Amino acid sequence: MKVIPKKINLKDGRNLTLRSATPGDAENLLRHLRITHAESYKNLNQSTAYWQEFTTIEEEKILAGFESASEKFMLVAVYDGRIVGGLGFWGYQSEFVKRSAGIGMSIQKEFCGSGLGTEMMYFMINQAKQMGFHRIDLTVRTYNEAGIKLYEKVGFERVGLLKDAAFIDEEYVNEYSYQKILD
Repeated sequence: MKVIPKKINLKDGRNLTLRSATPGDAENLLRHLRITHAESYKNLNQSTAYWQEFTTIEEEKILAGFESASEKFMLVAVYDGRIVGGLGFWGYQSEFVKRSAGIGMSIQKEFCGSGLGTEMMYFMINQAKQMGFHRIDLTVRTYNEAGIKLYEKVGFERVGLLKDAAFIDEEYVNEYSYQKILD
């Protein structure tokens, strides 16, 4: 699904555009994913090596699927022609949970603390409401204090603890489960 682009101003004065990713963004988005996974792989769900092997053609296909679907979208934050943030939103497909959705987000370190995460989350929440969704789910590693602070700031509620949810660097780590009920 395509979303209506929005220009935003960050706390530090930088101006960005939030918009839908298109298949033409595949190379730029892969560059972003490689950067964020090198910087923060312990907070994300794939290793750095995974994205090094991922091809532009594979990413183009994924982005075409987001673009043509009515129940999901891929939001990117663009600064000076480069993608510096991404947020995937996907509605669940099973009959009884199709008004619920999940998300995943990545932001390059140079933009952490700038207000970009807050802008992206509020943009996503508003889009989800317009699409008729009722609930949004996410998980966050228990040590990701910045992510936890952001999600709680925009109204997500912690609803559980997932023990040993991921195996990173030869160690099991826990995650918190969060949800937001849309008004």
